[in-house]
Amino acid sequence: MTPERAFDPVGETAANLGLEDTVVRSVIDEFMLQLHRDLAEYEGMNGDYLGESLSHHLPAQAFFHLLGFLDRFSERYEWEPGTAHEYLARLGSRADWLPYSHQLRGWVESSRYGRSPRPTTPGESAA
Repeated sequence: MTPERAFDPVGETAANLGLEDTVVRSVIDEFMLQLHRDLAEYEGMNGDYLGESLSHHLPAQAFFHLLGFLDRFSERYEWEPGTAHEYLARLGSRADWLPYSHQLRGWVESSRYGRSPRPTTPGESAA
């Protein structure tokens, strides 16, 4: 068995690119925000966000590794709608995540793929 590799994606990326950690963190934060928004607002033709949209907007290497990540993720996790909310509730308080919720304001959920409202606090009913 090989020893587990220390995982520091921000530090490794910063070192590999000769950038400061703070710059890499800012780029990752903004990139993930834009990716989340694009998927939420995506209308598309056939519902294939990855093939119809994202593949045309990411560098080939990034797209290749994103698909690899998604493939492995799907092998290991039974992810269902609402699971992210459970993780947020388990990994921090509402106050920890509240500063980011304003970023979703103004997004126009896809009319074809929009989701029903989620509970605002853990254990709360969405209805």
